[in-house]
Amino acid sequence: MKAWLPTACALLSLSGCELLYDMGQQTALRDCEQMQDATARSECRRRNSQDYRDYEQKRQQLKSPAAASGAQR
Repeated sequence: MKAWLPTACALLSLSGCELLYDMGQQTALRDCEQMQDATARSECRRRNSQDYRDYEQKRQQLKSPAAASGAQR
């Protein structure tokens, strides 16, 4: 087993979803830069530049009404 693996696992468990989200965003933004069409490239950048905390806040807001309506039944 590699010596860095336990350290990497510890870092992932501490930062968890945010780190994975950021890695995905960076990959998506690199893909945006490959686009030839300037309008599509700009739209791609806009879609993929949301901060994790903003994403998580919106996700929680979308979950809340569903949870509230389920609780009222």
